[in-house]
Amino acid sequence: MAVTISTDRKAVKPQEAADLYVELGWGTAKDYSAARMRKSLANCDIVVSARNEDGELVGLGRALSDFAIDTKILDLVIAPEYQRQGLGLRMMKKIAACAKGTTAYFETERKNFAFAVRCGYKQRGTLRVFRKDLR
Repeated sequence: MAVTISTDRKAVKPQEAADLYVELGWGTAKDYSAARMRKSLANCDIVVSARNEDGELVGLGRALSDFAIDTKILDLVIAPEYQRQGLGLRMMKKIAACAKGTTAYFETERKNFAFAVRCGYKQRGTLRVFRKDLR
């Protein structure tokens, strides 16, 4: 399956991005509405998308960066039928190229630790993530 990767955020329609997150179980249509996704895409420093030969969105990565010191990869979502084919690694490399010269941080679940290591990330000591919902 040929997949094209782009860093053109304007090429990603908010509804198709929202649909991908919901399809993958990241949340509900309320959590990932087109309106919220439009705002999210507009405010991310780096947006990397992947499309199949039919032009369907099959992957999306979002990151925040100061382009000097730190980059925080917010998420990387890939449609199930495109997982475990190297697409995630290609997308992570594209994000890294966009944020060259910074230190990148990538938070993930334990089941994805091997993927993070394959991408060159190392676990950072005893750092733990704290979360607060501001809605």
